[in-house]
Amino acid sequence: MHDHRREIADALADSGRADRETALHVLGSAARWAAHALGRLNSASDGGSSDDTDGAEALETLFALDDALADTRDLAAKALPELLAEARPGESVAQGTRDVMNELTAVTERVASQRAALETLVEREEELRHRLAEHEKLRQEADELRRLERLAEELDGLQAQREVVDARLRELRGRDLGAADRELRTGADALLRLTEEQLAVLEPRTRQSLEQASAAQKVLAATEDELSEVSHQLTADEDRLERIQEELVRIQEEQGKVFVSLTRYAQADRELAQALREAAGTDSRGAVPGRGLTLEEVEALTRTVEERLVDADRALSSVLTHRQGSQEDGGTKVTGAQP
Repeated sequence: MHDHRREIADALADSGRADRETALHVLGSAARWAAHALGRLNSASDGGSSDDTDGAEALETLFALDDALADTRDLAAKALPELLAEARPGESVAQGTRDVMNELTAVTERVASQRAALETLVEREEELRHRLAEHEKLRQEADELRRLERLAEELDGLQAQREVVDARLRELRGRDLGAADRELRTGADALLRLTEEQLAVLEPRTRQSLEQASAAQKVLAATEDELSEVSHQLTADEDRLERIQEELVRIQEEQGKVFVSLTRYAQADRELAQALREAAGTDSRGAVPGRGLTLEEVEALTRTVEERLVDADRALSSVLTHRQGSQEDGGTKVTGAQP
């Protein structure tokens, strides 16, 4: 690695050179050193460091370069023309040297212009920062003012409440607390005495009511037991009546056919006796052989048997109808009598 510091130090320590040659040698070493340093700055910037840090460092470097190049204006304006006139290197060399110096001067002026613009922007930034700080301060003051206004409003409300509380305290302090306590005790004693008197009056009535309620409960229990027995008896009677009804229905079904047959037989006998009597003519009043009955008597007998069979059928039907109606009526009465 080339040591520019060492090189400049050696040039300054070399006493065998003239001051002009030494100065130019140091100037060249310084220019190479500056170029190398600027190259390292660009490499470090590409290495991924912070943008703010890189920008600040580059800005400081640019200002330092501008300061260094500012001194080259006198070199290009005064020293270079005198040197070219004294050296007389030829037009081409002189023109090349002037072009280089002109380019350097142009760069210097451009850097100076950019620096001036940057300084203007920095001044504006500082001004904006100052205004922003003032705005933030004003905003905080406005917030504080609004908070104080709210506190003032709340303070007014609290002041009104305090006045009410103070008035109430003054009113309470102005009262005779002993008299209020005595009045309270007197009222409590009166209430207790009245309560005891009412209890003494209500106690016999309450006892009597409890005795009546107990007696009514016993009567109710006895009634419920009796009703339960009646209900069981009624259930048994209903079962027995149902069996009797079924038996009567069965008898009616069985005997009804017999009554019908007997009735038909009696009717046939009567019709037969009547036919025989009509066929016999005048002898119809004679006795039936082997029986001792006339045809008229046979007809009357068969008519009587037929009527009695019809009456028996009607009586059986009436009994069944009466039984069924009595059962339904009894069930209705028992059902209606229950609570």
